[in-house]
Amino acid sequence: MPDPRCLNCESAIPATARFCPRCSQRVDTTRLTFADMRRDLMHAFANVERGPLVFARALLLRPGEVAREYVEGRRRRHYGPFATLAVLVGLAALVLNLTGYQVLLREGVSAAPAALMHRYFNLVLLVQLPLLGGVCALMFRAAHLTLPEHMVLVAYTLGVRAFALTVTMPFALMNRTPEPTALQNIVFWVAWYVYFGWAASQFYPGARWRSGLRGAAVAAIGHALIITLVVLAGSAYERAGAG
Repeated sequence: MPDPRCLNCESAIPATARFCPRCSQRVDTTRLTFADMRRDLMHAFANVERGPLVFARALLLRPGEVAREYVEGRRRRHYGPFATLAVLVGLAALVLNLTGYQVLLREGVSAAPAALMHRYFNLVLLVQLPLLGGVCALMFRAAHLTLPEHMVLVAYTLGVRAFALTVTMPFALMNRTPEPTALQNIVFWVAWYVYFGWAASQFYPGARWRSGLRGAAVAAIGHALIITLVVLAGSAYERAGAG
């Protein structure tokens, strides 16, 4: 019986080995689980084969392929999705708090609850990980992936979105706009729908146009859900303050 092969580099692995002799990935790498998510956050950016610039370029040009490679076991090639998201969301929240940019005022949230949510903006961003992952699991049931595997795609793409928000905030403030204009808000969300649809077309099996359309729908549904939650939370906050 031939020796098993490493999912990361496809080298033959001796039967008694615990790690691949070529790339050092664990030989018990299987389907992605919540334990893997925890391990990813603990190890963060250690033991990765490629540099950050190469990884960033891959996320911009082929995000779905990066996510699929990670899910299929080629995990030493890329920075972990959940650690990547945590770092980029933290950076976005820091820039938001330093600049005072009022992102949520264009989302139907009044000033008082918006200020509270800006203070905890990292949580507003991170709660979208399981939310979008769940919508993906419903929309792409035929892919037969676990929820954490769907969340790999969501984590990578949300990380790119958080970075895009981080980059655009200082430029917006240079133009003396403390909050996004209606046009800027529309352009941002349309770009997000297109980007997530494009990533989904690379990640999920089947016709790419169909996966792309479903992915864009997932992004739109996720946007509607998070804004609904934000507005409801804002209303509850105002009622509590009035009482």
